[in-house]
Amino acid sequence: MSFTAADDRTQTVEATRSDPSSGSLRIRRVLRRGRAALRSTEADQQRTPAALMRRAHDVVLLGRFYYVFLAYLVGTGHYPFGDAYSGGPPTAPLWPIRFMAQLVGTDWLRHEIALTAVGLAFALGAAAAPGVFALRLGAFMHLFTYLAIRNSYGSINHGTHVLLLVGFALLFLPGRRSLQRRAWSSVRSCLTALWLAQVAILLAYTLSGIWKIWYGRMEVFSADALTRILADRLFAEADEIPLLLPIVMQHDWLTQPMWLTTLYLEIFALFVVSRPHLHRPFGAAFMLFHISSDLLMNISFSLNIVMVGLFLLVSPLAPERFSLSGTVRSLPVVGLPFRLLRRRQQSRQPSAARQRLRVWLVYDGECPMCANYARYLRLRQSVGELTLVDARQGGPMVDEVRRLPHDLDDGMVAKVNDQYYVGHEALNVLALLATDRGAFNKFNRLAFGWPLISRVAYPLMTAVRRLLLKRKGVTPIGDDSGG
Repeated sequence: MSFTAADDRTQTVEATRSDPSSGSLRIRRVLRRGRAALRSTEADQQRTPAALMRRAHDVVLLGRFYYVFLAYLVGTGHYPFGDAYSGGPPTAPLWPIRFMAQLVGTDWLRHEIALTAVGLAFALGAAAAPGVFALRLGAFMHLFTYLAIRNSYGSINHGTHVLLLVGFALLFLPGRRSLQRRAWSSVRSCLTALWLAQVAILLAYTLSGIWKIWYGRMEVFSADALTRILADRLFAEADEIPLLLPIVMQHDWLTQPMWLTTLYLEIFALFVVSRPHLHRPFGAAFMLFHISSDLLMNISFSLNIVMVGLFLLVSPLAPERFSLSGTVRSLPVVGLPFRLLRRRQQSRQPSAARQRLRVWLVYDGECPMCANYARYLRLRQSVGELTLVDARQGGPMVDEVRRLPHDLDDGMVAKVNDQYYVGHEALNVLALLATDRGAFNKFNRLAFGWPLISRVAYPLMTAVRRLLLKRKGVTPIGDDSGG
């Protein structure tokens, strides 16, 4: 839907339609940057204020489920401190245990009931109030202490590491007050926590795939690679033969595709973080992988199944409707021909049929720096039209931006078609779309076309803006009766 301001200060700059090829290339680069941004959603979905807040609340809900699951593990004795302590001093203490032993000794580890009650209280408290950082930190430290003790007797259990790493990622959830204010920073914090949790989960699979190739060299691609592994497992599990192992061993034609599929899923697991179309398919595939591993080799990773189910299978960033074409195109390596084919089909379309961008810039008209930036900004001819909207004059676009989880006094907002960019992101996107004509636009593209520079420079520009408004005696936009 198109919006324009209803006052005389709104300006519209209509660009010509020349040089469509370079413009389409620039548009694709901008959209790729937008999809790779931490707060971005799918390019074919509207990033509306309601959708952003819904995703943020979904991440908080996933955090609640995590802490409920953690409370279940602590309360049902899956993490008994008595068993971890083993009744004697750690034989190979890790650095947290050595540090604590120097401070308070190790006698406190004997109080299993008290330690379990503390962990249960923190886990249940974090599930009930995930916005309280102290509760999340307490739950994380309790789990961290338990795992440090358990792994201080000469052996390391890797199966619980993913649970600890996800707990660390959830420390980045926003505070209770921040989420209640519907601040843009709270949305970013929620998606940061989700992103870190997904990285922690998927990185383990990628490292496992790399280790298989490095350790096995080219033998991992042999036709009987999985067959030999299952044969070794059959001798190791002679007393308790897995359910599916004899069946698979009798059908060699099953082992090769199963093994190659496993290698593909593991090696490219980390790519899934930036490809929401793959969140649910890969999540379901990894859950099936762990279930089949249990039935084939008696290797159980129940914690991984739960974590994959929470943060991938029901990922808030995954498209609401499953798209087979979108999933296939998003696949690493395999989807490359399909992506190239789609680009070729799009390039054959008439240039007039290609979608041109519509860009709105909502800025503070009372700020001399903001007004001059808007006045001299010029976009590439092939982009489309740019509409400048003074936030103090009101209008439909200003009302739409006010519904974002963002305070207009914290910075400008750019809307490119249906995508919103605020603060330093808006500065970066506008620099990428800017023309190279004129000293101002050349400097703009050179300086702020890099995301890192725009991220660092924008807080300084915001501080200068506030100083200029204070010297002019102008009230903030939120206090302006006209806004």
